[in-house]
Amino acid sequence: MNITQNSKEALTAMLTVTIEKSDYADKVDKALNNYRKNATIKGFRKGQVPMSFVKKQYEQSAIYDEVNQLLQTGINDYIQKEKIAILGNPLPKVNEKMDWNADELVFEFEVGLAPEFDVDLKKLSVEAYKVNVGDDEVQKYVDNFAERFGSMKSLDAVTEGKVNIKVQIKELNTEEGIDKESFLFTEELANAKDFIGKKIGDVVVVNAQKLYEDPMSLESTLGLTAEEVADFNGDLEITIKEITVMEPSAIDQSLFDKVYGENAVADEAAFRQKIKEEAEKMYAKETDKQMMNDGVDQLIKDTQFDLPNEFLARWLLSTNDKFDSIEAAEEQLKKEETGLRYQLIESKIAEKYDLKVEFADVEAAMKNIILEQLKMYGQTEMPEEDLQRIVQSSLQNQQEFQRMADQVFADKLTQTFKENAKINVKEVTFDAFIEIMEEKHKALHQAQG
Repeated sequence: MNITQNSKEALTAMLTVTIEKSDYADKVDKALNNYRKNATIKGFRKGQVPMSFVKKQYEQSAIYDEVNQLLQTGINDYIQKEKIAILGNPLPKVNEKMDWNADELVFEFEVGLAPEFDVDLKKLSVEAYKVNVGDDEVQKYVDNFAERFGSMKSLDAVTEGKVNIKVQIKELNTEEGIDKESFLFTEELANAKDFIGKKIGDVVVVNAQKLYEDPMSLESTLGLTAEEVADFNGDLEITIKEITVMEPSAIDQSLFDKVYGENAVADEAAFRQKIKEEAEKMYAKETDKQMMNDGVDQLIKDTQFDLPNEFLARWLLSTNDKFDSIEAAEEQLKKEETGLRYQLIESKIAEKYDLKVEFADVEAAMKNIILEQLKMYGQTEMPEEDLQRIVQSSLQNQQEFQRMADQVFADKLTQTFKENAKINVKEVTFDAFIEIMEEKHKALHQAQG
């Protein structure tokens, strides 16, 4: 088999593949012998079918199969060996007069070539933000931790605030209606004032549709479907059986240890400082996304190169049944062009700055995520052997592995931007950052029409 390349245009080329009969003859003979051994044909014993009969019935399809396998393998190997960067897949030139019995078979495949261009991140200037977490926001985190690690306290009567009420709910004016035990949370109730001051054993009667503002809450409480809730307008007799409230934990060493591990922070000042640092680290992920989005947009605008659009449209048409015309394929290509351009730019950055994702990188990233998840549930220590078992089990899932590998690559790409591009950092509050993002999204939607 011989493959040669001829340039057709600047961004397309023609691969000419010449296959000699000797390239596939032995494999065809082997396939025909297998047919003969296993064929069950009326009038012949199994394995005794004359080869002339087998060839007449199966030789053409055997040649076709073997030649196509040679083409696929040969073209892929050639593209890799010659390091040809292609877009889409090779398109075969149809030859309806092909003589499959000839000693020499010649095929032509058109390929779309990736454009040559360079990306220099040092020429890129991007605006980024650093979110400063103030004392008020730190206090919100402190309050949240205190409530999360608090304890349940029984009350004699329903009070203002977040109170949990265990109740028996019975539908009035019916013998076979709702009669079930459930829980109510005063902060979710539309008529919470009707429960204030009520004690265990007291009864509150309310129309079902006036219990909550959100119908989904009523679905959960009554155990009904959305359709059933929409049609349900009965009165409910609600008997209070138990009243509890979450009593926040004291802001002391016990809370510090539960949140960050034993003796990880020594006092309240250190506790608040660590909260501030972790919050700012969390917000940094969002600001990094903003920086990368803006950087990518700028790169796409600044990095000029042509694409083999005519070839790509024909390739889309040939590989996708939803397109019934070349015009439809061209329209789809216009929608995908920005994404394709960035894929090429991203690949160029990965090549130029040697961005690779190793298994050890994915393993370490998965381990960090699991540790963070454990910390959220108050578990700050785990034997290394158990941790590794969880990591390896998670990575056995191919989708999870790929998701983590993509995240590792994204992190490396972000770091490469930070190390090479000019990043103009502006310090803002979290609320200010949200306003900036909303303005950016609004401008984007307006630009898209």
